[in-house]
Amino acid sequence: MSVLEEAFRERLLRLAPQDPLVLAVSGGGDSVALAHLVRRAGRRAVVAYLDHALRPDSGEDLLFVRDLAFRLGFPFYGERVEVGRIAKERGENLEALAREVRYAFLHRVAKEVGAKAILTAHTLDDQAETVLLKLLQGTARGLGIREKEGMVVRPLLPFTREALRAYLLGLGEAWREDPTNRDLSLDRNYLRLSVLPLILERFPRAREALARFAQAREEEEAFLEGVAEVRLLPDPRFFVPAFRALPLLRAPEAVRRRALRRVLEALDLRPEARLIALLEEALKGRAGTLPGGYLARRYLGTLFLIPPSPQIPLPKGFRRPLPGDYLERPAGRKRLAAFLAEKGVPKELRPLWPVKGEEGRVEEVLGLFPPSEEEGLMGLALEEARKAYAEGEVPVGAVLVLEGEVHGERNRVEAMEDPTAHAEMLLLRKLGKRARGGRLYVTLEPCRMCHHALMEAGVEVVYGVENLKEGALTRYGQGGRMRGGLREGECAKLLRDFFARLREGCRSG
Repeated sequence: MSVLEEAFRERLLRLAPQDPLVLAVSGGGDSVALAHLVRRAGRRAVVAYLDHALRPDSGEDLLFVRDLAFRLGFPFYGERVEVGRIAKERGENLEALAREVRYAFLHRVAKEVGAKAILTAHTLDDQAETVLLKLLQGTARGLGIREKEGMVVRPLLPFTREALRAYLLGLGEAWREDPTNRDLSLDRNYLRLSVLPLILERFPRAREALARFAQAREEEEAFLEGVAEVRLLPDPRFFVPAFRALPLLRAPEAVRRRALRRVLEALDLRPEARLIALLEEALKGRAGTLPGGYLARRYLGTLFLIPPSPQIPLPKGFRRPLPGDYLERPAGRKRLAAFLAEKGVPKELRPLWPVKGEEGRVEEVLGLFPPSEEEGLMGLALEEARKAYAEGEVPVGAVLVLEGEVHGERNRVEAMEDPTAHAEMLLLRKLGKRARGGRLYVTLEPCRMCHHALMEAGVEVVYGVENLKEGALTRYGQGGRMRGGLREGECAKLLRDFFARLREGCRSG
């Protein structure tokens, strides 16, 4: 066994220990070498080839790969898709669609044969070219090619094209050359054929250096992506993509932009700098429209991504609001538009929000009326907060729901002369280990002290309004099992009134 074969066998065993494997073979030198190396490693595999039908002779590549698979003793799976025609009909990017179709095919084959891994033939050269290309494009995320993404494994990343072709020549094996790989009008080909050879003349280890750089960035990316994800707090009250705004606004700029890239990617949009800037403006209150028709709009404490109205579903039995609609409540009638505004629904969504009832009379508003059990529980927390207000304490109240029981508390810092006597801490002290697995409803986002204690106790948190001064998430970026925005307006008003009264007292004193 050669040095290359031994190195490959050990690497493959680490990255993809279970058989069978799906080998993505195009007929080019790298993928042909991959097939031979897998066979020499004694692994079970199937060969998969997708003909994109982009060249007149692409059918010959399919036959070449099929014959190679049979010679190596691997089952063969082939498929032909007219990607060019489909891209033209859909008005989509050809390269992106070709990649999407290819990976969908590979995953179907993997599912059919029960494979745990799909092997592709990306090399050290591919890694170097990708890093250079993304640096020149100004791409901020995903600088290099990952050795493993889900089921996709790239065992050839440490090896050069020269080494793999030398290996094939030593075996007396041929491969196919795609003529489009010589087209210098394509950016990657220009880097491969014109730029990288010049760099290697001066810096012979440039490929390895670029790969190390990509690896270091990948490790940093993994950490920073986790930090950014914490700042994305979905608001489940709404049936369109919606996120709490202040945890994003108060995040460091680099973290906020990473989080907003994730928002764009979830909408299947390329995370371009101009679109990230548009979302940042939306967070500050200036609405903007994204490609695909999504409206980015902040209303109260929530950033909404509102799709075009035809994409907003209407559940069975519901209708759209009509002019003059009133909501029938036990406390009396209320104009539907005013009720929706009060509940944090932006004006663009109010005419589209699903409701039930005859024209002019609404009996149900999807997700908002009748009030949910959670709204009632936050109402109990508000009652505790009002008691704290009357006692001269910062008006924060909390209830902890545990096995059907509801336990309430409020801030008692002044009364107990104890700076740790926050409503959340008092509940944890009262219930002890019993609190584990409970759910806490609190009018103000917990501080770091309370948040840490709640996470240690395994308690889920639902808060009303963000704590700009000491919020564990909003100021310090500490996440966990937490949601926000429930009865936000009432929770915020109580705090505003308390501090306004406090300021007034200071002035008159």
